[in-house]
Order: sequence, then C-alpha cells, then structure tokens
Amino acid sequence: MLKYFLPVMENRKFRYNILFVLLFCLAVFVPDFVLKFAADLPIKFEWLFAGGVVLFGLLLSLTYSFVCIFFLLLIFLMQLIQLNHMAYFAAPIDAENLMNLVRESKDIFDVSYLRYTWYVSPLLIILYGVALWIFIKKPLIKLSWIWILLFYLAAHKPYRAWSHSKDLWYFQPSITRPSLRNSISTFSYFAFRYLPEGYQQVSISYQPYTIKEKYSDTENILLVFGESLYAHHLPMYGYERNTAPQMAEILHSDSQWHQALGISGGIATATSTLLFFNTVREPANAAEIKAKTANLFRLAKAAGFKTYYISNQESRLTMSFGAKNVDTIITNDMRPLYFKTRQDEGLVELLEQQNISEGKNFIVLHMRSPHSPFENRYKGREDEFEKFKPAAESKNKFTYYCNTYDNALLYTDMVITKMIKTFEQASKGRKYSIYITADHGELFDYNGHWGHNNLLLEQGKVPFFMKRNHSAYLPPVVSHYQIGKLIADDFGFEIINPNEQNNTFYMHGNNIDFPYNFIVYQINDNHIKEIQTGNTATTQQ
Repeated sequence: MLKYFLPVMENRKFRYNILFVLLFCLAVFVPDFVLKFAADLPIKFEWLFAGGVVLFGLLLSLTYSFVCIFFLLLIFLMQLIQLNHMAYFAAPIDAENLMNLVRESKDIFDVSYLRYTWYVSPLLIILYGVALWIFIKKPLIKLSWIWILLFYLAAHKPYRAWSHSKDLWYFQPSITRPSLRNSISTFSYFAFRYLPEGYQQVSISYQPYTIKEKYSDTENILLVFGESLYAHHLPMYGYERNTAPQMAEILHSDSQWHQALGISGGIATATSTLLFFNTVREPANAAEIKAKTANLFRLAKAAGFKTYYISNQESRLTMSFGAKNVDTIITNDMRPLYFKTRQDEGLVELLEQQNISEGKNFIVLHMRSPHSPFENRYKGREDEFEKFKPAAESKNKFTYYCNTYDNALLYTDMVITKMIKTFEQASKGRKYSIYITADHGELFDYNGHWGHNNLLLEQGKVPFFMKRNHSAYLPPVVSHYQIGKLIADDFGFEIINPNEQNNTFYMHGNNIDFPYNFIVYQINDNHIKEIQTGNTATTQQ
C-alpha cells in the first residue's frame, strides 16, 4: 500500500492534507483539554487512540468532499451532545441518557444549562468549521478509493452493536477516556442496539437511603478489591491446597485480623463493582445508584479523605461509581505497557509512590489476578509460581483449570501480602484499617458451570479479610453490602437503609441497566439460604 502513498506524500499539495489532519486532531482533543480544567474532569490522553485519530484524519483528507463533510458533521453532532453533557453533568453520556434527549427534550434544552455549557458549542463550531474550510478551500490531494477504507473503519463499533458480538459492557463509556472515544461507543450502541430493540431502564421504587454522622478517628483505609477470587480455593476456607501461604500466616500470627466468607453483589466485575462502591442492596434501585447517597468515594470525600483508585482493570469501571469523587485515578488502559510488564505488582509500586503519611487517605487497589487465562498471571515466572502440576501441559480441562488457577492464586497471595506490608509501613504511627475482598468467585465444573457470569450463589463466594481500626463484630458470612457499610462506618458515617429486612440480601445478574435476573437469599450466622429467584421486569416493591 505504501507505493500508492509515496507519490502523494511527495506532492506539494500534500501539505494542505497535513494541515487538515492537524486541525482535525485539534478539533477532537482541544475540547477535552478545555473540559479537563473547566469542568474538572479526569480525562486522560491516550496515545493509541490519538494515533487512530491521526490516521482517520489523514484518510478523511484524501477522500471525496461529500464523504469528508458527512463524517465531520457526524462527529461534530456526536461531540456537541457528548461535550455539553460532560460540561454539565461531569460524566460522559450513555445510551439511557441519550434517549432522554427525546423523552425529556423540554428539560434537556433549557437555557439555564448554558451557565455551565456556554463555551462548548462555540468551541466546536470554530474548530470543526476551520477544519472544514481548509478542506473545501484548499487544493488537497484526493484518492478515489479511500472512502471504502473510511467506511470500513467507521463500521467497526456499529457492527459490534448490530451483530450482538459484544454486550453493553463493551460500549460503556469512561470518564477518563477521550470524549470522542466515548461518543463512538455510546452512539454505536444507541443507534444499532438500544433504539432498535426498545430498551428501557427498569427502576423499582424504594425508600431512599440516608446518612448519619458518627465518630471515627481512622486516618488511612486500604481496600484491596480482588478479581475472580473463589473462597473455596483458599486454605482459610478449607481448601486442601495451600494456595495462600503468606496471607494464611498473616491471619494466624496477627490477632487483629479477622475473616469471614463474603458473598458478592454481582456475578461479573462491572455489576459487582457498581453495587459495591455505591453500597446498594436492592435489585433495580436505579434511583439510589444515580443519587450515590451511600457511594464510598463520595462518603470518603465528605469525611475529608483524599481518595485513590489504582486499578489493573479498565477505566470504564469508574463510570459506575462516580469518578468525580476520586482524586487520583490510574487504570490499566491509561498505562497499558506499565501493567503489561508489571502485572498486579504495578499496583504495589504505585501505592509506594502515594504520600499517605499525612492527612486522611482512602486507597482502593483493584487487582486483575487471578482472572483467566490464569497462566498469564505468572507467565515467565513458572519456576516461582507453578507449584501445582501438571498445569499448561495437562490435557484434562478440570486439572488444567484448577492447577493454573491455584498457581495464579500463589501469585495473587504474594501481591496482596506486598500491598499489606507497603500500606502498613506507610501508615506507621497512624490509625488505619485494611479490607480485602473480591468482585466475584470462579467456578470449576460446579454442576456443569465454569468461570463466572453464572447466576449461582456459589459463584458469589469470595474471601473477606479485615484489620480494622474500630473493633466490630464480624459474623461468619457477610454480603458485599454489609462490607460497604463497615467501610462507611470507618469514614464516620452510618448508612441507614429503610428497605433492609430479615437478613435478606440479593445477588444480581448481568446488564443491570436493563431487566435482569437476581437471587434473593438470607444469611443466618454461617448458613446461606436461597429464598427465590426473580427478574426486575416483573418485580414490584
């Protein structure tokens, strides 16, 4: 293909193509830079996406006028909606809120919004207007076949939505990502899946949560949020293999540590994270998720804590818990090479770089290990962590999965131990608490089920370890919701939920923005009893 472009690049007219590409890139990224400061948004620059924008801009400069005008207008309209929403709500727009442009148009197009968004439209008009003027007025070089490549590249996300090859999570926006990247995801899902299939968010009416202040002198709080940690593959919960020797020793040697069996709120990372960090118990409680009354980061900020979310997961997760309440955000897709080379040990290094020796600090470390493929967690370090064999060479699926998972647990155990030691050293002489749990468990041929995303109580069984500044009774079994309330208590707040009843809790299914299945269960001491299953579309409060 290079032979087709070399003559083009040698042509003097090509300098106008380069000028157009520059102006196009400015139109895409300057608004993000403005909103980063004007709306105090944690938007991060992504080099890989920037490279894609440069390539797309170059192809635009080489195509027919009507094709270029079509794409510029399309991008301009998407960004006009996206950036106005971000300027006012301090968050990117998703498919449900995009639908509100139609449902609630009188409220959406209220002039009072201009107080916060007045600069968005003029900025976009100027930037895209200048780029379009250059394209129309200057003698740019054109290649007749480029439009085919342009439409092929532009169809990637819409095709994923239309073909159902990816679910909602793939299209979820992130507050830290470039706005155009969010727009491509949101508008693709909206136009090719949400609108044609008539989705409507299910919201069940509940009594609102309230918050009551109480005394707490805790200065530092660490929450380690693990990934795919199945309690029954850990020796502390009766597993015959010693897959967590270092953590087991810590629990045995330090009487301040306590453990319980945890039950996750959801069956997948996105669901579980949203429910946990918003401390939400009931199914389809959309009002509380939106209000974020019991959101842990919001409560931490209200109590005067500096907040950190350092994660070897994707940044789109931050949409679910309100990233505007997080002072420091570092995620996998912000530093892909960093986490690719360091894995979860990068979280330890980043923890070491934070100054938590003064003031009050709430630090969340969100791990990736031991997510499948499990052997990738310790790849290249088999001599150190491949204790349970045969692993990769095994032809038996059950043996292979169990051995590679258990080996990955050895790596996870090492990382968590380093996190604890690093945090305790930095918190020396201060009053601190440590909480360790995970988003969900992992199944190994349990009644024919593997992995996660299975709506089964067994899949929700995760570890919970706690070393707490304030003493508190810890029952043998606790739900994620109860763990969230413990952390809120450490901030100095009591979450009052008038909907609680009879030690009853819920395990939520996937795609909780739309109708989904859930399990109702009760906890009585160390017994877990499933009561019934339900679906939010047919449940009435």
